[in-house]
Amino acid sequence: MIDSTGMDPDIVREINRLWLPVYSGIADQIVPLCYRTPVHILEIGSFSGGIGLVLAQRFPSARLTVAIEIEQLVPTFAHDWAPLLDTAMEGRVNVVSTGLAQLELSSEKYDLVVSRGVFFFLDETGDLLYEIDRVLAPGGLAFFGGGYGSGTSDSVIAELADESRELNRQLGKRIFSREEFGQLIEKCGLGPRTEIEEEGGMWAVLKKPA
Repeated sequence: MIDSTGMDPDIVREINRLWLPVYSGIADQIVPLCYRTPVHILEIGSFSGGIGLVLAQRFPSARLTVAIEIEQLVPTFAHDWAPLLDTAMEGRVNVVSTGLAQLELSSEKYDLVVSRGVFFFLDETGDLLYEIDRVLAPGGLAFFGGGYGSGTSDSVIAELADESRELNRQLGKRIFSREEFGQLIEKCGLGPRTEIEEEGGMWAVLKKPA
């Protein structure tokens, strides 16, 4: 059963703020992987917002949906992500609260799906992976896992690493090995369509046939 709603939303917000210099570096890793220009982008999880907003800047015709399982984070979204929101985003961003085991989102809609950090806190049920694949459009790409991204400089990482590590410890972050990550992906039958990248963290790249 997927449930991260017990996490302290104030600590989640602090991590999201702390990571503001990182999101562009993660987007730098994602953009070259996109083999078509996304029309609908989805970011999933309580740490959602930063990567999706940067990607929406990179793809100015795209619409962004942010799916957050901690309901208290929805009304604070505009304030928390103000540094990345501008007039160009008006009407292009939709923030929803939804459980992750069953996303309240349309099937096969999103050309690009991103999720950071979720798999380091949740049970290894695979429910979210099934859901990511369900909402991913044919020919779409999903990028999920955790890390600072290959485009983030060592100096940026050094400035926030210790504080980030402590805040994540307070939230209950666990160690998630590459082997465990791979086993979870295989368990869901997504192994043949998924590659694990260890550059800039530990990320999985899932492609859905057109």
